Amino acid sequence: MKAAFGVIYLVPVPIGNLGDITLRALEILKAADLIACEDTRKTAFLLSHYEIPIPKLISFHKFNERQREETLFEHIETGHDLVVVSDAGSPGISDPSEKLVQMAIERGIKIFALPGASALIPAITTTGMNAQQFQFLGFLPSEPAKRKRKLKEISLYPFPSVIYESPHRLLTCLNELLEYCGNRRIAISREISKLHEEHVYGTLEDIINDEELTLKGEFAIVIQGSPEEESSPEFSQLDIDFHIAKCLKAGMGTRESSMEIASIFSLTKSAAYNTVIAYLKRLSS
Repeated sequence: MKAAFGVIYLVPVPIGNLGDITLRALEILKAADLIACEDTRKTAFLLSHYEIPIPKLISFHKFNERQREETLFEHIETGHDLVVVSDAGSPGISDPSEKLVQMAIERGIKIFALPGASALIPAITTTGMNAQQFQFLGFLPSEPAKRKRKLKEISLYPFPSVIYESPHRLLTCLNELLEYCGNRRIAISREISKLHEEHVYGTLEDIINDEELTLKGEFAIVIQGSPEEESSPEFSQLDIDFHIAKCLKAGMGTRESSMEIASIFSLTKSAAYNTVIAYLKRLSS
């Protein structure tokens, strides 16, 4: 009788502070007999830090993923579980495991992704921008035509955009954003969860001209969405009232409805709240 397939665990590891790992992640790492990792040395260091006996480690990165996939599936299809980790953060975000997950789904293999460390959420939540809706683009393409298309998308997107960038390309990227998006408000997070974590706020021009800007470490850039008057379609009061009624019918309260309206119609939180209150007053009058 054919053995049941094992499963794949995508296990986030710290992006900086080694304390940023979950108890469940440690339990799965302890039970693993094979871990696929970008850099076996970094994974071995993490395991040693937590006094976890080092199992078989296999390198799995963008330069060898095609050659490694069948070996990993052979392991899973004989009934053994596979643990996948990246160098830092959550596997599947800007790393090779995306294709592995696609192939696992096609083969009927279960995948479990543990919640955990990621630069994305700290980057967007420390900006003070409306984070009810945003887009994450990872690293922008290096190929000029594709890069221009992405920059154009960012320029038109009405909500915040989050991108990753390396220190030696940061200023080039900021100047490109200024060219395509104008002098918008941005926030830059550097070395999240590490000793020299830093968050810088201002306009693109402010930060580009900041001579004290530290060009070291890993960066996450959050850029404000396209100004409402340039990118948002014209909505009638009837459109807004329809959506408020829909929210209330769904059981949402005043505050929850106003957050939904702010997201849909690109309104400020206070404007959306006042709009919902005005609608309720009209209903009761």
